[in-house]
Amino acid sequence: MATHAPGPAQEPAAPHPEFQGFVDLSVRLTGFDAYDLHATGMVRLYHDTVLDQLGRETVGRFLAAVETAGGDPDRLAGEEARDIARAITHLWYLGVWPQLSRAVHTALGRERANAAFTVSPEAYTEGLVWRTFHGHPAGAKPPGFGTWAAPPPGAGGSVLSSAVSSAVSSALSSGLSPVPSGPADGGAS
Repeated sequence: MATHAPGPAQEPAAPHPEFQGFVDLSVRLTGFDAYDLHATGMVRLYHDTVLDQLGRETVGRFLAAVETAGGDPDRLAGEEARDIARAITHLWYLGVWPQLSRAVHTALGRERANAAFTVSPEAYTEGLVWRTFHGHPAGAKPPGFGTWAAPPPGAGGSVLSSAVSSAVSSALSSGLSPVPSGPADGGAS
């Protein structure tokens, strides 16, 4: 049986410049850094989905609008640019290409159906929404045995315990008894 000696470590291929531009735009739209976006494994798929759904000409106009807005998505002018920004953000957070507004879809003149769809099964599990609250997608990426017993990262304590404690304190200060009074059999006296 022949064995192969390990060769020199190879540097990972540099991302395609078009993907890097898409990631830079997505950083601005999502608030997540490039590392987190690449970590989803969805960059190429989302990039290709955007091009497929909008076409290169529309994407070019959108990028020009972002540049005109100084790179700030909050300063985008025009319904088309804002709706495209919303769609790309929606795609990253939920893994779903959303339905565009009727006016934008009509203005684009695309022959594609204007319907929302999940891009891939992986897109659901890699959606950024789960990272926003340290959650886990149902049916995928389980958090591990017993992790439900500890508060989520950043919670600083049991939310339920403080809520219950607050409710009991409030009830006691208003004169309510935490123990029901009356006949033990629950009947009327």
